Amino acid sequence: MPRQLGGCRFDCSLHEEMERQVFFAGCYAAQEIAFLRHVLKPGMSFVDVGAAWGLFALVAAHQVGRSGTVIAFEPDPRMLAKLKANIERNNLTNTHVCNVAVADREGELRLVVCEQVPGWKFAQLSTCDATDDAGLSVRSRRLDTVLDEAGARNVDLVKIDVEGAEDLVLTGMRAGLSNWRYRNILLELHPLQLASRGRTAREVAEGLMAQGYRGYAVDESDAAARKAYYRPWLHFSEFIRPLDIERVEIFPHTLWRSPEQAH
Repeated sequence: MPRQLGGCRFDCSLHEEMERQVFFAGCYAAQEIAFLRHVLKPGMSFVDVGAAWGLFALVAAHQVGRSGTVIAFEPDPRMLAKLKANIERNNLTNTHVCNVAVADREGELRLVVCEQVPGWKFAQLSTCDATDDAGLSVRSRRLDTVLDEAGARNVDLVKIDVEGAEDLVLTGMRAGLSNWRYRNILLELHPLQLASRGRTAREVAEGLMAQGYRGYAVDESDAAARKAYYRPWLHFSEFIRPLDIERVEIFPHTLWRSPEQAH
């Protein structure tokens, strides 16, 4: 990876879109990475919910340094192996991997592999009975509980990308959200996957607003992406705008800041 992102080495398959873009273009989700690089400083903490192979975790580990902490959650065994290997090959002693699905309960859920478009596979949590034949059984935990056990009082930034289980994750963060334990949240909403369980992106967004968080939409247009890739030194404010709750289904890449951070 580029020196500006920490220079980590990663296991790259050119068949995978995210890995391919990092290999050829030097980054992926450059607008969100710009925010991560702005917020995270040495000694801070980062939580990655749905870490996949570890792009955000690797960049965050560089940003927070040896005195900081990164906790990466990944229940998909395919991605988990890559994530662990990437962390080990870079000797990231400040990064901890949790092989659990972050959700609204302590127990088990089903993880089902889906293919949204040809060549783009993702794993989606199902709230069906854990004895269902579809997918595989994974351990689930509430984020509040895990952090309590780890003695982590506050989180400077948490990234959530869980393919339609956003509401489950946020339910398991309810106590922390109420006292703004989570100072900043990068949240990708998945309207189609949420709808399959009778939920909407708007409901999820309104839940965060009810806790006092201020929402912003991340500009994912082609023009913004080009600007972010070619001018990575730009301030993250170049790529966000106040969230229009009426259009959250159309612009589902969101950023949330606690009242003490939203200025």
